[in-house]
Amino acid sequence: LVGDIVRGMFSDVPTNAGTTVEWPLDLLAPGEEDEFVAYTHPGNGRIPERNVEGDYVRISTYRVANSIDWLLRYAKDAGFSVVQRALEVYQAGFVKKLNDDGWHTILSAAADRNMVVYDADATAGVFTKRLVSLAKTTMRRNGGGNTGSKTRKKVTDIFLSPEGLEDIRNWNVDQVDEVTRREIFLAGDQVISRIFNVNLHDIDELGEQQEYQQYFTNNLGMSLATGDLELAIALDMSVSDSLIMAVGQDIQTFADPYLHRQMREGYYGWGEFGFGVLDSRVVLSLSF
Repeated sequence: LVGDIVRGMFSDVPTNAGTTVEWPLDLLAPGEEDEFVAYTHPGNGRIPERNVEGDYVRISTYRVANSIDWLLRYAKDAGFSVVQRALEVYQAGFVKKLNDDGWHTILSAAADRNMVVYDADATAGVFTKRLVSLAKTTMRRNGGGNTGSKTRKKVTDIFLSPEGLEDIRNWNVDQVDEVTRREIFLAGDQVISRIFNVNLHDIDELGEQQEYQQYFTNNLGMSLATGDLELAIALDMSVSDSLIMAVGQDIQTFADPYLHRQMREGYYGWGEFGFGVLDSRVVLSLSF
């Protein structure tokens, strides 16, 4: 069964069920930084006014529902706990739906930004440490502010395929020194998790012919760099004000009392959610 790969990325924001929530954005929009500067003032004259207001992003919540039921005879004759397994499958249905909706929102924000970072010197399909460096500098150059900005955009996490993460084990001495290569060689799974203070996360849905990469290329009409094979996503997760998961109602589950007459048993339930990326500058597409 699928596991949750989206809840830790988005900030849960409780809302009222059935309502449309508007989030006010920063009064300083990207690209307008040079319009808000001080200047040398003459000896006399009035200081001009600058009236500002922010735009809004509207995130609508929608209902997500699921159900499962089974024959009482099946539950009696089976050699395992049908009820426990059925509830696990029922829960996984919600998890899969929220995973897809959250990741589709992130991929759409990456496509809207239309900025793909790649290592031109790397072999196609091979994840390199130079790609991490390029991602960091690209995010910095296009995140606004300057060196002294306290909340400047930066790459904190990269999500990539298991194959991409395993490329690290095959780095030669031109990539890392022998001591580091030995540490990587001896490291177990889930240990290789950080490069240049950037957290690495491998998810099965990214990679060649995998569903999230196909959504990026087929559904959103985006393309990787010429000759490249895999997509990775870099995020700035140092702040929690850009990736929003509106929760109108958490999942509620109920036993279905009308199934017993049919010699069946089951459960059903629903929740209400909505996803949004308030600032696409926290998302960056990588290609390798």
